[in-house]
Amino acid sequence: MAKVFVFCIGGTGLRVMKSVVMMAAAGMKTNGYDIVPVIIDPHVDLEENTILTTTIGDYIKVYKNATSDRAQQLSAPAGFFNTKIARLEDLDNQQNSVSASMAEKKTFGQYLNVGKLANNDVNKFLIQTLYSQENLNNSLSVGFKGNPNVGTVVLNEMISGADWYDAFRRHCEKGDRIFIISSIFGGTGASGYPLLEKKIRDDQSHPQVQNAVMGAVTVLPYYSLDDPTTSGSDIDSSNFYTKTKAALSYYEKSVKSDYLYYVGEQSLRANYKNNEKEQKDKAHLVELVAASALYDFLCKPAPDTPQAMTRAIRENADALDISSLGEGYKPMVKDIANMMIFDLLLNILPEERQFPLKKTRGLNKDFYQDQPFGSLKAFVNQYHNWYVELSENNRGFSPLNKILRGEKLSNIVKGITLKAKNESYYLLKMIESGNKKDKNEHDNALRYLLDFAYEGITEYTKTI
Repeated sequence: MAKVFVFCIGGTGLRVMKSVVMMAAAGMKTNGYDIVPVIIDPHVDLEENTILTTTIGDYIKVYKNATSDRAQQLSAPAGFFNTKIARLEDLDNQQNSVSASMAEKKTFGQYLNVGKLANNDVNKFLIQTLYSQENLNNSLSVGFKGNPNVGTVVLNEMISGADWYDAFRRHCEKGDRIFIISSIFGGTGASGYPLLEKKIRDDQSHPQVQNAVMGAVTVLPYYSLDDPTTSGSDIDSSNFYTKTKAALSYYEKSVKSDYLYYVGEQSLRANYKNNEKEQKDKAHLVELVAASALYDFLCKPAPDTPQAMTRAIRENADALDISSLGEGYKPMVKDIANMMIFDLLLNILPEERQFPLKKTRGLNKDFYQDQPFGSLKAFVNQYHNWYVELSENNRGFSPLNKILRGEKLSNIVKGITLKAKNESYYLLKMIESGNKKDKNEHDNALRYLLDFAYEGITEYTKTI
């Protein structure tokens, strides 16, 4: 199976990758590519780093449960969780995050060994010319604080000869693809993307790496931060656009990706707390749209010349539904609607006493109390919370109506009326799907649940 190595650089890379995983869970297709995420972020104490790592692990657990059977290895599901996600360590016993090698409790000045240079050393004068004292005093373990001039120096050394990069080269085969996710206005992403891209394109000793079809999404400013004079932070979001313009000028002449997607928010509608240690930001539409760039890239052929791509919405609305988003977002809305309906069904099914699939496909009390269902339910709960964050953020992604149990389901998608009036319509279709399949096909109850639920749900949401 062909693979796409997805390099997630910096905080924005982490947040976009979470949306990638959520869309994979909802059934968005990757054109047959397995996803191999590689996390590059020096901020090891960042909760988002831990959350993403956990989310990826939780997805993998559900996927493995859905493709394992006592007698055989099952193919990937056709709908929910249809994409295999494999960590680099799963391929090579190597760490898929480079954070550990970057996260020494050192300042940038200590990293450069400035203290060991004599006061009259010309190198010390050069360093003091290139970097402010603030730069030199910043701890590397909390990232580069929006300073790509710092990130360039540190990341360049960390990529060269790194175990994780060697593992990537060993497992990157002919036909595999590469995708890089980063921001353009920070420190880690703005410096990491061009460095990594150059490293790959200059890798003459590994032609399968050098010649791989490469895509990237660079995220332009899409939020603002509280005034640094009141928050005590070194990051000033008023400089985001200035940094972006400078970086774009460099990218125009230097980047070599086959497809480069630009995504941003012109109005900077979201405002977040300026806390360098805790970046607890809600999921944002821009991150979801950036994630969709990966799926678009995987469906495109290798171009003759590099292509610059972008994403747009139809209307400048505070809360976006299927109409204001535009036609291009309908598949995304459909997938998310499918998963949110699935979430409703997972809360109902354990209480269904007369459900035929209890006896015929093992969807019984024991199954609902077992680990595979528990892992699935926990992941879908994460998905639900992720969508709520998207819908409640500024420039909200909210194509769905909030439907409580027992309420009419036909209006779950704003502006569209589905034929399924309530949960019973979907349950009936699940039963019909179960009756059509060979009962001796396998013994994996979780897989039956995923397959039948997806078939039953999409029978009604296909009109979206």
